[in-house]
Amino acid sequence: MKFLLATLCVGFFTATALAQTSVTPRFEDYPAPVYKGGPATLKLNGSKEARNFRTQLREGAKQGVNFAGHYTVASWGCGTACLQVALIDAKTGAVFFPEELNGFGVWFWDNNDEALRFKPNSRLLVMSGFPASEGNKGEPKSGLYYFEWTGRRLKLLKLVEKKRERGR
Repeated sequence: MKFLLATLCVGFFTATALAQTSVTPRFEDYPAPVYKGGPATLKLNGSKEARNFRTQLREGAKQGVNFAGHYTVASWGCGTACLQVALIDAKTGAVFFPEELNGFGVWFWDNNDEALRFKPNSRLLVMSGFPASEGNKGEPKSGLYYFEWTGRRLKLLKLVEKKRERGR
């Protein structure tokens, strides 16, 4: 009887864990209180990238907080179907260039033509395309990438794969 009960418990917990991984992350599941203060001065001496893209970063910072409570997502084109992205901390002025978001291949497969989706009050960021960081590992997986911003890096939560059509 104890063995049967233990087996049922393990089965229940395994099924629960598997069911949770199949759920698509939602913005409200990753809350972040929104910073109300003014933006800090950009720290452009932190990296060569920050100095190279200082104009795009300054323009992006003017948008104000638009992601994860106190960050600004700044983006600009880097070629056909390519996007360069930086995250600017409005509190400290620090600039981050997450490798998953830089030079990623953009493409759209539905009526929602946003390459990046994010909200000021959420740490969740959704990318449509395929990351450049995967390109040197063979054919990168393409689809919707769900990331959580940890304050220093992007943590992959889920990938909903979508095959790219020829010519894209």
